[in-house]
Amino acid sequence: MKIKSVLIFLSLLCAPMYVSAQYYPDVLTYTMNGVPANGIKIKTNLAFINGAQMPTIMIEGFSHGSNEPISLILNYYVYTNVFYKGKISSSGSYTPPVYLAVENGMVVIFIDSQSSYQRIHVRAFGWGRVGDVPASYTGWTAVDSALSVDATATYLLPYQNRFSGDVYLPGNSVFNTDGNLGIGTTAPGTNKLAVEGTIGARKMQVKQTSWADFVFQPDYQLPPLQELEKYIQANKHLPGIPTETEVQEKGIDLGEMNKLLLQKVEELTLHVIDLQKQINQLHSQQK
Repeated sequence: MKIKSVLIFLSLLCAPMYVSAQYYPDVLTYTMNGVPANGIKIKTNLAFINGAQMPTIMIEGFSHGSNEPISLILNYYVYTNVFYKGKISSSGSYTPPVYLAVENGMVVIFIDSQSSYQRIHVRAFGWGRVGDVPASYTGWTAVDSALSVDATATYLLPYQNRFSGDVYLPGNSVFNTDGNLGIGTTAPGTNKLAVEGTIGARKMQVKQTSWADFVFQPDYQLPPLQELEKYIQANKHLPGIPTETEVQEKGIDLGEMNKLLLQKVEELTLHVIDLQKQINQLHSQQK
């Protein structure tokens, strides 16, 4: 008798929890044997009412056409006649555009995917807001149909996934807690991007805060060629340019190196102009 009394007491204690929070494990199952013309429109029985609901809706299954697992979780809140702070996340590889809208006063979920032979199962969780009652999670249907032209409050759910800690990626790569990305290496150090391998790109833009056109200013002191010759003989590199040892140990800053090389090109250009003037003067003297 004592055990029975304890069980009754626990049941009564837990009852309010089940009234205010409900889990619905089998809201809807849908299969499409073919290629959908529009996508998947899920017609819910959740009324579009301000301050209503705050559901967590889980859509799981398999997209045979794209060979992807389906694992979507979405949330929203109705406030000032709009879907407020709605978000969606995916733990699978299936991330089609997903819209919320209102048709005939009820919330609809439109999955904009024309992948063939899709299978989905929907479950949900509600937490005691207005409209979060068991009746709202029954009678859901899904059809291959676009959103109605009369649909209102249409809202494209933004995807958001957040990871904590180091995220290891294929190919011995990592995105670590410091916000540094290593590709081909799990030790990017202090680099925001570290690549162990070759980078292929059609175009690369390096932004600079200064450039070498100061060489063409009237007050720029152009090094005489004689002094330049002496420097090269003594140091085996151009002045202002890193040595071979420095490059091997530290690498180079592409933007800074381009600026230094341009500075040398501009200096050489001025020397060539000056030499041409001297040649012209010699020619004129010989006439």
